[in-house]
Amino acid sequence: MTRRAASGGRPIVLVTGAAGGVARLLLSGLGAAYTLRLTDRRPFPGAVVGDLCDAGFARRVCAGVDAVVHLAADADPDQPWQQLCDPNATAVVNVLDAAVAAGVPRVVLASSLHAMGGHVDAGQTEIGEDMPPYPCCTYGALKVLAENVGRLYADVHRLRVVCLRLGGVLDQPPARSWLPGWLSGPDLVRLVTAALTAEVRYGIYHGVSANSFPTWRNDRARTELGYEPLDDAATYAGQVPDDLTETSSHPARIRQRILHMT
Repeated sequence: MTRRAASGGRPIVLVTGAAGGVARLLLSGLGAAYTLRLTDRRPFPGAVVGDLCDAGFARRVCAGVDAVVHLAADADPDQPWQQLCDPNATAVVNVLDAAVAAGVPRVVLASSLHAMGGHVDAGQTEIGEDMPPYPCCTYGALKVLAENVGRLYADVHRLRVVCLRLGGVLDQPPARSWLPGWLSGPDLVRLVTAALTAEVRYGIYHGVSANSFPTWRNDRARTELGYEPLDDAATYAGQVPDDLTETSSHPARIRQRILHMT
């Protein structure tokens, strides 16, 4: 029995990090077209509980699926290398290895705009997907590592790997610094759906909504993935607090994190 036949003709997609905030905005929309298999380290309804740093567990949850959307990570950019290395590097390698072993043809890796946040610090006003990586923190540097490991697996194992540098994924942007890199829930679903269906072997794409701000360009996501975002953070520009003023009550560390999104 084929995987699609076993799921009533719908492709089976494994979503890791299913208990996280990004998954919360993704699962209902993605579940309309796919049969979802969920996993997380934390208990979550319908999810297989386990740690992807365990290579054996990664192989078990990847067996029999048609694609993987890998969201699981420690998403705190202030954590040191020792804290981030296993969930943000070892787990990525385990998922890619498991996908190859199981014959899974496609993996969508959740990267982050933190991989390019240094360009913002340097005063760049238009940051395209073709610019070199410039991480702003250890978290961002590990996302760049994951992107390059994904490229290796695409080249060596002919695995389709799509890396999505997600912006700030929330229902609404919470502050002015989020406006350029905001990604709405509906646009997140559109982006991941495009990543699951586009005929690309490997690519890195900026995951932002159709925001009327020049900071983050996503031309490649539009042309290569066919991603068509519809939401615009400008809708909320007059409603959110200004966290970028000199009188901001945010400590510098928090302001820096908000500036670069998550």
